[in-house]
Amino acid sequence: MKWLYLNELVPHIGGSLVQGEGNPLIKNVVTKRYKVDNHTLLIDLYTKRKINSKLFKKFKPIVVVTEKPQDFNHLGDDVIVIKVEDVDEAYWKFIDYYRSLFDIPIIGVTGTCGKTTTKEMIKHILEKRYKVQATYKSFNGGHRNHRYLLGIDETTGAAVIEMGVDSPGDITFYIKYFRPQIRVLLNIDVYHLVGCKTPERYLEAKAEILHDLDPVNGTLILNADDENIKKIDVSKFRNIILYFGFSDGCDFQATDVAYDRGGMRFTLRHQNQTYPVFVPGYGKHNVYNALAAIAATWSAGVDIKEACERLASFNQVIEHLEFHSGLGGCTVIDDTWNVTPLSMANALQVMKEVAGSKTKIAILGYMPQLGDGEYAQQEYAKMGEKVIETQVDFLIVVGDEAKEIGRKALELGMDPSKVYFSNSGTEIYEILHPLLNEEAIVLFKIPHRVMVQDSFKELKAKIIVS
Repeated sequence: MKWLYLNELVPHIGGSLVQGEGNPLIKNVVTKRYKVDNHTLLIDLYTKRKINSKLFKKFKPIVVVTEKPQDFNHLGDDVIVIKVEDVDEAYWKFIDYYRSLFDIPIIGVTGTCGKTTTKEMIKHILEKRYKVQATYKSFNGGHRNHRYLLGIDETTGAAVIEMGVDSPGDITFYIKYFRPQIRVLLNIDVYHLVGCKTPERYLEAKAEILHDLDPVNGTLILNADDENIKKIDVSKFRNIILYFGFSDGCDFQATDVAYDRGGMRFTLRHQNQTYPVFVPGYGKHNVYNALAAIAATWSAGVDIKEACERLASFNQVIEHLEFHSGLGGCTVIDDTWNVTPLSMANALQVMKEVAGSKTKIAILGYMPQLGDGEYAQQEYAKMGEKVIETQVDFLIVVGDEAKEIGRKALELGMDPSKVYFSNSGTEIYEILHPLLNEEAIVLFKIPHRVMVQDSFKELKAKIIVS
């Protein structure tokens, strides 16, 4: 956090001094009473929590912005208290003021899948020039926005924020915090139906990326090949849109796409120039991620040649289509960080494209944010169709919610002796063990919340050798 004197903050937050005095240096802003420390400003949003008097006596100075100054009377004048009529309003005034202190490129990234990888690519490219503030891994829940924003200080040169959607309004919330001038929309498939209920509402939730976007000075980076993105009315922003994709007419176009050792090679076409690109990690979806990252960093002032060169040294995100050596000399693909229909389809496609003549074994799990309604069953059925399309030899379905994957594969003619349903890592090991040799490739596409269960941790430890 950038350190600020109290007198700098008070005019922007409002309120009146009712206890204590002075102009302390503020090094930390919190919203929960138990998080106070030295040089802390507490914006007292959670008034039902008890006050630990020992903390308030131990740490100094402490300033409190509150609707209930009487809660802090017993602490004496060592604690400065500012009374406001509406503490939520005071909090948002602080957020607005703090964000306004920084004139740096802030990039917001969303999409059904690929957000974390693209965000990490952008960060990797930018870090050659700047200290970069970014959301951590895929931990992008809205309650973390506060700490990510305060992680920006006077040494920060750029920021990149992953904007996830659980429910309508989530992206608008991110935008309210960070005001990203550069916004990236990777793709829109079907997911997060638990919070969004229908695919249509989910699409609308992703379309919130347009909220409060400056149609003159902003930048909107869109996947030109995504059919659902095409359904969003972006006519108001046509002068600030950059398209990426494989199709002709894209501002950032990939051609000559091919698998190479450890990743993908392609030619980038931009403004009548061509650039060779290598990006670690397999799959055409990873080329889309790379295109978006190059477009975003170019918009932030990075030379395209430099961005392309930086991508070659990118470290693939853990449990995102990671390739390992497995038991008996098999190949194991670990893609267990998260599971969406689109990412499962991509993973199956990658397995098919790298397998050659090897025996393809897919271990597919349920998708937590799909729920269990009509739309969810449709998506599971589509995954069964993808299993047949990608010529999977053995299918293991994990979780009762996902059984429709196996049912659909059986309906479409898959050999019943090669389709299994299981909820136990121990049982899956017994199925797998006889199949594992140098001519086998195994895809783990199971949600993280299942993989942390003991039997599945043991399964992974037994199967993955290095």
